[in-house]
Amino acid sequence: MHYKEVAADKVQSLLTKIPHEWILTSIPSVEEQRDVDGYINRFIPERERSITEMSASQLLELQQGGKLSAYEIAFAYCHRAALIHQMTNCCTEIFFERAFQSARELDSYLATTGNLKGKLHGIPISLKDQINLPGVTTAMGWIAPHVSPELELKVARKQSTNDISLIAEILQQEGAVFYVKTTVPMAMLGNETSTNMTVTYNSLDRRMSPGGSSGGEGALLAAKGSLIGIGTDIGGSIRIPSLVHGLYGLRGTTNRFPYLDISNSYPNQLCVPSVVGPMARNIDDLILVSEAILSNGLCVRDPKCVPIKWDSGKVTDFKEKIRIGVLKSDGEVLPHPPILNNLEKLESHLLKHNDLFEVTKLKECEMPVKFSDLGNLLLSLYNCDNFEEIKEFCKLSGEPLPELFTRSFTAPNHMDNVSEFFDKAGLKLRYQRLFDDWLRDLDCFIIPSYSATCWRIGENANISNFYTRALNVLDYTVMTFPVGRVTENDVSYDREFFNESDKKNWNYYNLDDCLGKPVNVQLVCKRYKEEECCKIVKKITELLQY
Repeated sequence: MHYKEVAADKVQSLLTKIPHEWILTSIPSVEEQRDVDGYINRFIPERERSITEMSASQLLELQQGGKLSAYEIAFAYCHRAALIHQMTNCCTEIFFERAFQSARELDSYLATTGNLKGKLHGIPISLKDQINLPGVTTAMGWIAPHVSPELELKVARKQSTNDISLIAEILQQEGAVFYVKTTVPMAMLGNETSTNMTVTYNSLDRRMSPGGSSGGEGALLAAKGSLIGIGTDIGGSIRIPSLVHGLYGLRGTTNRFPYLDISNSYPNQLCVPSVVGPMARNIDDLILVSEAILSNGLCVRDPKCVPIKWDSGKVTDFKEKIRIGVLKSDGEVLPHPPILNNLEKLESHLLKHNDLFEVTKLKECEMPVKFSDLGNLLLSLYNCDNFEEIKEFCKLSGEPLPELFTRSFTAPNHMDNVSEFFDKAGLKLRYQRLFDDWLRDLDCFIIPSYSATCWRIGENANISNFYTRALNVLDYTVMTFPVGRVTENDVSYDREFFNESDKKNWNYYNLDDCLGKPVNVQLVCKRYKEEECCKIVKKITELLQY
């Protein structure tokens, strides 16, 4: 069967997993209806809408008090997710009946014992495609896994010894309800979420990219089709979808969260590995799921996972001032006006609260290594095998490399030898030591999340994302979080450019496209400081009243 037929069959089969009464009879064009939330609410009863507006702690409290059931929560989220998927193509797998069964079992458990099963009892959690579940396909953006189970095993599950990822097992033990898996670009390498099967749209504005590689998660969360999502990040794949959708996304230090039995491209590339982490609509839910995962004893089953249990006290302890730096630009690509303006406002807020923060203005000219050097090291690791694995997996179905992929990654016809790979590992360590020394007197620092707040689908090549990639090489704990929205005051202006990339990025800015969109920044903490990162973001969010 031709790869296009396989893709079309898969797209259609997803729709058959949606109850008939939830199928939209017509879907407006992108120009007719840009945002998803404003359209789908007309099809959703008020009680369901109220459920999907609540935080996880509110849902837990109502369940404990007998005022809401896990089944009602699952039903509301499945209904909403079904509508969002039809408008954004955000799901790779849909299994609502399994979710309803899980919810009924949780309701029975509560009725019998009087207790919630765990920290996430009845909380719907969406999973990025590469998180494995029994009986649910993992494809990682390729078509081959949809051809046959044998090809799925070859492409997506060759490293897995269990049919469920450890992090999913932990979440399930804590009472989470799974109902969908979400879209990724091929091999999870891309700042957009487009494949030879589908294009995923930003649910805030369907003209815009959802980011990548956890783009399906971002689109689903932003339209309230998920409360908490699990993504992965090797160059910004949690943070980029979070920033374009105004979400909270945590990229923890390598192996803080368990990655065992999560499918991945280049699973044995350990120089700058992918990490798994949470995405959420508010900081409290992100803290809740982080605690649920890292306080669970099952984490020890992952031999790579560091044995650091979650310390709730570190999330609330504000006994000492936080020494925080602010870096508004890397000196190579200046972020767009809304980002600069919101960084100015944020810095002013921090300076006003000098009882909590000791603020240092960081200068890009003093950076020990350029962000582009850090980012280019990461890119060289992406193609250290000359993309042989990716080419091989494309051949299995006959699909071509997507245009997004070929445009973003232009690999030379070269495969690294062991010595070259070791040299890159040594360079990474050198860069880390230089930055550690530069930041020694700080607890954390704030930088732009990206050089833009949003971009149209397929146009990511116009902007730069070294603001995210650099931090994967440094392996710091990082969270992206919203601090404002683009306003009519965020106008562009003439300026001298650092280089051609800076000029291209700056000239791409279009206020009309960005108006009303969220503006996120990144809080960067030292390694294995996830609790402190959550604490500081929570405090800043409270001060901004955002």
